Amino acid sequence: MRKLSVVFVALALVVGFSVNAMAAQALFYTEKERLPTAPTKELELYGSVRVQTYWQDINPDVGRDDSDLIWNLDDGSSRFGVRFKSGKVGANVEIRPRDQQVPGNYGSFGRTTLLRHWYGTYDMGFGTFLVGYTWTPTFNPICNECLVGGGGILDTYGDQGGSTRKAGLQLHMPISGINGLLKLALLEPTTFANAGSTGNVSVVTLGAGTAATFTDIDTTIPAIEASLAGAFGPLRFTVRGGYNTVDIEDTASNASESIDSWLGALDLTYSIGPFYLRGVGYLGQNLAAFGGHSPSSVSAYGALPTLYPTGVEDTDNWGWFAVAGFKFNDMRSVKAGYGQRFAEQDTPAPFTNEDDKSAFVVFVPISVTPAFVITHELIWTD
Repeated sequence: MRKLSVVFVALALVVGFSVNAMAAQALFYTEKERLPTAPTKELELYGSVRVQTYWQDINPDVGRDDSDLIWNLDDGSSRFGVRFKSGKVGANVEIRPRDQQVPGNYGSFGRTTLLRHWYGTYDMGFGTFLVGYTWTPTFNPICNECLVGGGGILDTYGDQGGSTRKAGLQLHMPISGINGLLKLALLEPTTFANAGSTGNVSVVTLGAGTAATFTDIDTTIPAIEASLAGAFGPLRFTVRGGYNTVDIEDTASNASESIDSWLGALDLTYSIGPFYLRGVGYLGQNLAAFGGHSPSSVSAYGALPTLYPTGVEDTDNWGWFAVAGFKFNDMRSVKAGYGQRFAEQDTPAPFTNEDDKSAFVVFVPISVTPAFVITHELIWTD
């Protein structure tokens, strides 16, 4: 078991620009950013800059005792974007910095930007048609901060955020009766790393007793995802799910296998005054192959299917995460959460692989101004 204790103080300078109002906006990793619809203004610029300033300590139970200061640009959460609207047509382009390939060595590999969003929308009256690259319907993490590693979520520890961002076609339709939104999507299917390597399949042997490797990856249908969000009084819910399939083939022997993955999740939020509770529970199969965040310590049975000589053995995944929060005022709040992730895989041998992880987190964001926030984080992972 790995035990990682992190004390995190994130100095986040968030600056947003509005061309019309010329007012600063605090655009964090929130629900507003996960609703990719056309802006209400003709042109809107926004952005954020975040710096990681925390210490991490690795428990000697894992064979070593290591403590480090992490003090660098959070290039995973910093971003700059432009939203545009003209009549029924809208668009959003957003990029983030990717200079820091090696700590302290900026620009070492020449990759200076990374695309976050690139899509256009059309108002069809009954809903919004979206074309491009942005959040998927299954992406809805509960733990929104968690800036350690630049990810912003704790997918590895129960906070299942789905497939994050993909290119494809989406249709978003409001549901007035429940003050909700229905999302339907046909997306780019998730494939695997270069053939012959471990990639997203831990063993690359095809055929009974044949030491062959898969050399071709075939896709026949897009990934399918959908979600429905709504509210009943103080209770808000989101039901989401998706399916992805690809075929891998050894062109020399014509041996082939299908890798099927899916996700189903239910998210609930209950708010009463300044207090709220949020939680997620999910079931899935081969979630790394689905497009979700794979475990930080990749294992055959963490979230990946395994290809044995007898065929593919799927990994069953399930988990949960819950967060309780209290908002003192517009400038100060506190929240704490706990979650667990489980995985199980049968093998040709008479035993079952099992894996589990858990995390406990505490966040205390303090807004010095609406556009300048310091977030204190304590994260313990096992």
